[in-house]
Amino acid sequence: MYLYNISIIVEDSHNDALLTWLKNEWIPSLNLQEIKFLKMLNSPHEGQTYCIQLNTPKEELVKDFQETKMVELQNHLGTKHHEKAFVFDSLMQYL
Repeated sequence: MYLYNISIIVEDSHNDALLTWLKNEWIPSLNLQEIKFLKMLNSPHEGQTYCIQLNTPKEELVKDFQETKMVELQNHLGTKHHEKAFVFDSLMQYL
């Protein structure tokens, strides 16, 4: 079993717009029941930090997600929140 985590750090000036897009457009478009959307508390970073997590039994499903939905997220951040939001992802395996 795998946990795919996407972390987004966004400046406060862009937080509301990005949060609205994530909640109303991007996350619903994923059509996955295994998605968790979280806000990091006590983040060491300025601004707000959000995490989107996907549990999946197959690593191949993560690769498909990265090639489609992750690209969509990166494109949105690059065009609408250029230099105001940063995204990074990680893949972990349950032991």
